[in-house]
Amino acid sequence: MLALVMAVTASPAVTIGAYLACTVVNTVLLGRWQSAVADAAPDADRPRWFAFQGSSWGVAQPAVPPLAALAGTVAGAMGAGAFLAAGMDFLAVPFMLRRIAA
Repeated sequence: MLALVMAVTASPAVTIGAYLACTVVNTVLLGRWQSAVADAAPDADRPRWFAFQGSSWGVAQPAVPPLAALAGTVAGAMGAGAFLAAGMDFLAVPFMLRRIAA
């Protein structure tokens, strides 16, 4: 929703406000994942778990958008096909990371 506001507005103040709101939402959501990793990881392996979690974001951020676009084109770029393709890409990332880490 906030990205849509940034896309359609011509006002710099509204763009800045939407961007800051988006940053706050991302911080809250990413903080939840970090606390989940901290809760799940054994004390001795916690740095390794955080490194793996950070690597997953490092792989997913550049890899998922083009994969979703490619899969959305194949599945039908309009309607549910693109969202289904993006969801499948999102779910595939942990399996790709597991293969890389092995």
